[in-house]
Amino acid sequence: MRRNLSTLSITLLILLLFGCVEQAADLTNPKEYNSNQIFFKYPKNWEISADTSTTAIHNLFVETQGEAMVIYQSYPSDMADDLNTFSQTFSESAQTETPIGKISQSELKTIPEEAGFEGIEETFEISIFGVSVPHKRIFLSKKISDRQVFLIYQVAIEDHLKTYPGFNLIRETLKKSERI
Repeated sequence: MRRNLSTLSITLLILLLFGCVEQAADLTNPKEYNSNQIFFKYPKNWEISADTSTTAIHNLFVETQGEAMVIYQSYPSDMADDLNTFSQTFSESAQTETPIGKISQSELKTIPEEAGFEGIEETFEISIFGVSVPHKRIFLSKKISDRQVFLIYQVAIEDHLKTYPGFNLIRETLKKSERI
């Protein structure tokens, strides 16, 4: 009986981690974020799951209904790392701090600058119980006002085409808030 429950638990865990069906980013009537000195639009079917801000760091998570996410982080320009250091540190932390499964050694490469954002793309695999799923992260960085902004987009490669338009919407609309 315990063996059956254990097998069932492992099966349910795998389904929860890998069974979420990613929906395409819904760009009709996008939501708006206008707080903490920034503004951007994001897909109607995505949610902001965390938003913390201090004078030193602003950290915000935008999540899809599946497993993809966009992380926004900003720092005072004089305190921020360059994009290479930031992406390397983020990647190493993700590898060592993942509570379940294993993240493979990744490959980081510079991608062309777009809309004022410099970029780095990382490819890696997440493995749980022998099931391996290829992923990618795109790190972007740009100075906005007196802050250095970092956008991190993470997605299973198989879901990239469904979610990239939502990431692109955030990138294209991200600017300093006009609110005082």
